[in-house]
Amino acid sequence: MTDEREPTRAFQEAARRRADLHHALVDVERAISSPAAGRLDTWTGDVVKRLTILLDSIDEHIVVTERPEGLYDEILQRAPRLSSQVDGLRAEHPALRAGTAELIERLHSTAVGQGWPLEEARDDAQRVLGRIVKHRQQGADLVWEAYNLDIGGIE
Repeated sequence: MTDEREPTRAFQEAARRRADLHHALVDVERAISSPAAGRLDTWTGDVVKRLTILLDSIDEHIVVTERPEGLYDEILQRAPRLSSQVDGLRAEHPALRAGTAELIERLHSTAVGQGWPLEEARDDAQRVLGRIVKHRQQGADLVWEAYNLDIGGIE
């Protein structure tokens, strides 16, 4: 008999992806807060690079949570009462992905500094990060309710 609180394969995979997502978020924040004066092209290129890695991390997060026998399926088996929270988090995935992809596209198509002031570009990026951070927080709460385990993800 297995312990209900013992981390499962789906849980462990989600925790690994959560750590990857955290690191990608930190890297984007570091890039957008780096000096940009006199080096807007370099700054933009670094931000785009970090956002692209973040987008890949979001895609991986979506796969491990939404796939059959993934984290969300497992949570629903353990705690069907959490279905509305699972549905809410699942519903956020397209917007998280789209917001990140749209920011990357805008950085490719609009020069920061002229058509898009640097401070606005940074604010737009912070809003994208904020939505992802909030999603991660709600996911941690969901996992705690389902498993009574902290999903972690910041090692």
